[in-house]
Amino acid sequence: MTMIDINILQAAVMDSRDGITISDFSLPDNPLIFVNPAFEIMTGYSLEETQGKNCRYLQGPDKDQEAQLNIIREAIKNRQPCLVTLRNYRKDGSMFWNELSMSPIFNFEGKVSHYLGIQKDVTNKVLTEEKISGEYSELKQSNTMLEYLINVDPLTGIYNRRYLEQQLRIQWKIAIRQKALLTIFMIDIDHFKKYNDTYGHPAGDEALKQVAKVLSGSFLKSTDFVARYGGEEFIILTMGGDRNYIADFADSIVKKISDLNILHSGSDAQVLTISLGMNSCWPEAEKAPLDAIKKADEALYNAKATGRNKALSYSKPVH
Repeated sequence: MTMIDINILQAAVMDSRDGITISDFSLPDNPLIFVNPAFEIMTGYSLEETQGKNCRYLQGPDKDQEAQLNIIREAIKNRQPCLVTLRNYRKDGSMFWNELSMSPIFNFEGKVSHYLGIQKDVTNKVLTEEKISGEYSELKQSNTMLEYLINVDPLTGIYNRRYLEQQLRIQWKIAIRQKALLTIFMIDIDHFKKYNDTYGHPAGDEALKQVAKVLSGSFLKSTDFVARYGGEEFIILTMGGDRNYIADFADSIVKKISDLNILHSGSDAQVLTISLGMNSCWPEAEKAPLDAIKKADEALYNAKATGRNKALSYSKPVH
């Protein structure tokens, strides 16, 4: 069997779309010793905040899920893998459904040395299944939905501005630790008021949903994140890559929206288009994350002022 380069394995773990955790089975209470960036983004807890803790802290005070917890206990007792879905809680207190796959890692002596956890946010899936099956009371459904919708834009189904600002702070800290390039894409639908005036607000709402779907389907990496910033504005965060990759990614997004061929007679292109401003930076502790958004917004303004339907990068003003 061909041995895989350790650098490839490391890149796969760090760039995984799913949260990955490793706990040390040789220590009391099986504490976490590693979490990847996707886990940090999913939960709001940093690597430093998780180390030395058992992963059960994500359950908070919610212990009313004994059936699933017993599956975990039995799997650990028998040194076996397991798959469960738990109600977990982010650092900000909001609830999400976590599909947790746990697998033992054996050393050369055949003894379990660590446990590997793969974690997926399956909130959308669970809420849909609950609604269909009617297994939960109406009150419990509404409370769960309310907790979820705190972070979600109800029209487009993607995250909202509140959650974006939280994610920006998290990704900012991760980028500082990893010395990674962080890019903010500020996106605005061109002539959207004209579109609403011409075709009506229901058509405008449908256009917003289609744009959101394209943006959220354009991701390549676990750290990519999209939110509706307000009105017809969206923001994408992406970490890593080089400037050529980032520029190509931005141009591809602009093209994907125009390729929807949504008729817009009030636009020079005759179809719905977007303008995009991007700001790439190496975050530093003394810099404010929201200032990076302001620079992306300046680039967006320049894109709109110079013809729209394009992507422009922020450049420092010349005095």
